[in-house]
Parts: sequence; C-alpha cells; structure tokens
Amino acid sequence: MLLLESNWTARKHRLSLSEADFKPLLASQAHDFLLVANGLLELSPEQWTQRQLVHLFQSATDLETYLDDFGATDNRNFFDIRELVAVTRWLAIAISSLVHLYSRLPNYHFPDQQWAEGDLKTQSRNAALGLAQRIGQSLGSLRESWLGLGMVWPDGATREESLGATAPDYRLPRTRSEQREGTQEDHASDAAQVAARTLRLIRLYDGAEPFCVKGLEKLQKVFQRYCTEENSRRIESKIHNLQTFYDNQISGTAEEEEHSTLPMLRGSISAALHLYEAGTALAHLIERHPGPLFSNCSAREKSEEEFLDTIVNRCVLNGYTCLKKAEETAEGILGSFTDQSAITLSLPNGVHLHARPISLIVSIVNHHQTPVEVGMGEDRSNASSIMQMLVMAGGNPNCRDLQFFGDQRVLDDLSALFGAKLGESGFDLFPPELDYLRPN
Repeated sequence: MLLLESNWTARKHRLSLSEADFKPLLASQAHDFLLVANGLLELSPEQWTQRQLVHLFQSATDLETYLDDFGATDNRNFFDIRELVAVTRWLAIAISSLVHLYSRLPNYHFPDQQWAEGDLKTQSRNAALGLAQRIGQSLGSLRESWLGLGMVWPDGATREESLGATAPDYRLPRTRSEQREGTQEDHASDAAQVAARTLRLIRLYDGAEPFCVKGLEKLQKVFQRYCTEENSRRIESKIHNLQTFYDNQISGTAEEEEHSTLPMLRGSISAALHLYEAGTALAHLIERHPGPLFSNCSAREKSEEEFLDTIVNRCVLNGYTCLKKAEETAEGILGSFTDQSAITLSLPNGVHLHARPISLIVSIVNHHQTPVEVGMGEDRSNASSIMQMLVMAGGNPNCRDLQFFGDQRVLDDLSALFGAKLGESGFDLFPPELDYLRPN
C-alpha cells in the first residue's frame, strides 16, 4: 500500500475570497477567543487564573493560524487584526507561566527559601501585572480595529466556572516508590546526573554572577547576548528535559526521601523553567511583533525599556538566579552520589593530543554525564568540551601529563583509554568496559 499516493492529496489551487465574504467566517472562528477575552476583561488582573490565560492562548493560537491560512498577512485590513491576536497570544502564555510559578512557589523547595518567597514572588507578580496591562491595551486596539471593519464584538463572556473543574484539594498517596525499577545505585547515578546537568546549565553563562541590568542600551545588549528567542528557547528546552528526567527517574524514590536537597534542586529547576517559558514568549513578541506591541505607547523608548526589563531581569536573569542559587546544592549532591577523585595520566609514547583522541575523552565524560575537569600545565578546561580541550592542548604542545578531576567511574574509564593508547592503535586494544566507544 502506498500511503502517500493513496491517502495524501496535493493542495488544490486556492481561490480568491472577498473581504465581505471572509468577515462572517472570521466572526465564527473568533467567537471563543472573544468570549474568553471578555471574561478576562470583566476582572482585575489580580483575579485572572492560569486556566483562563491558557484558554486565551489556545484560542488565540487557533485564530492566528486561521488568519494565516486565509492570507491575512498579505491583506491590509486583516493584517492588523492578525498582529494584535498574535500579541495577545504570546502575552497570555507569558503571564500564564508567571502565574503558574506564583501559585506553585509555596509548594516548591529552594536552597534560598527566603529569596524565593520574597524577591522572586514579588517580581513575578509585578511582571505578570505589568504584562496584563499590555493585554488590555492589545485587546482594546483589537476591538477598535474589529468594529472599524464593521464586525460585531459579542457581549457575552466565558468565565472561570465555564472552563471545567478546578484543581482538586486532595491527592493520592505517594506509593509509586515501591514499584520503581532500578537499583539504589541506578537512582544514585540519576541524582548525580541531574546535579551535573544543572551545573552545566549554570556555566553556560560564563560564570557570571546574578545581576540586575538598568538602562535601555544595557538591556538591549544583554538581551542580544542571552535573551533572544533562539537563546531562551534553547535553554528552556534543556531545563525542561532536565525536569522531565528528574520526574521520571528520581521523583518518589527512596533517594529523594532520604536527601532533602534533591527536592530543593527540583524546585530550582522548575522555577527556572517557568521563568524561561515566559522569557521565550516575550522574546518572540519583541522580535516578531514590535509594531503592535508598542503602537499605543506615547513614549516608545520608555515602554521598550520596561518590556526589556521584564524579559531580561524578571524572567531570564531570575531564571538563571534560580539555578545559580542551587549551585552549592548541586555540587553537594554530586559529591554525595559520586566518588570524587583525581588522577594524572601520561600520553603514551608516539601519541599526541589532537582531535581524534580528544573526541574519545569527551565521549567517555559525556557517557557518564558527570562533570570532569582536566588540566595541562597551568590551564584547566571542561573535559566534556572538545573545543576547550583543543584550545588547552594547543596552548601546551610539549605537555605529556593530564590531570583529571571528577567521578572515579569516569577516571577509571579514562585510565583504560590511555592504557589502550587513546585509540591511536585501533579499537582492538580496548577493554570490554569501553565497548560503548566502539563504532557501530
């Protein structure tokens, strides 16, 4: 059976549709979105719930897609509506992430609980309220454009109670730990991996301390370096994967119950994820839709500075701070669940440290997923980074000794690699414990 030929059909040639004929179609498609918007506007922003905001985001997403499918991006009258719907969409998901964080903070554990329940909670709330004002402005402009096209804005509203059951006040007993697969050693290795991956996320920022950026010019520079949609989405994905790994491998295990620092690490990771989710959405807005975002602002520079302050300071740098404040916790977990040691290994005769042997060293470190530092002469580098090791080796061409610092399991495999001449004499010399390095 040829699935593509039998079930998939080519898109037909698209016919032209008049604006007059499109208006009733758009009104029908936009009905849910407009009613949810009305439901929010009946309330003060302090009363908005995450469920309402998520529903607004979902209905705005459907409406924006609908407008795109009909070519609204190329139509003078409907392009403005499409852009205002997009602004509402991304503001809604950003506020939803901040509201989610605000509501979850009492249940999260942090290494610095006072900071989380004080500064972080206050800043997240203020950021959400500031963005809520922008949603109000966006919806006001949308209503004006909507009515200007002779379309009817409905009077009804979708309220909180119409969106389904609220979150329950009770929860089932935690008994899954009794059925968890894997040994205690496996869960200990998972805990070490979460700690190590957290430390790598922290070090993506070049070891910079948490800070607050002031002034439009500085905010723009920091945004371009750390906070663009591309950068934020990349870090958000890493944090999301890390949280998922924790929930799948560690949550509910005996190790989590015995080590109170593990929930602190989970709380820090989760808070950072909410903040990066908001930062990514806002970065998308300022990069893709700056026109409608600032169209009603009498002082463009001031409005842009306030918006960048929310992205940079309230979202991304606060997200980084959540992780940074967990640095000592992560290091402590790593020390508890791994046997940290040091070893000096000498390059075998005739072997030089170039790209191929370095790639094998990096593969061993990444296989174990725990951080290892390597030194040559006075230089130090991350043994999981090919680029850092190449630079270090290039700066020490006559050095034959390498010092490795990290998990004993990794050091044992590195010692075996050096005993096998770092692969320079082929894979026949590799012991069985290095089978994972052999090409498939």
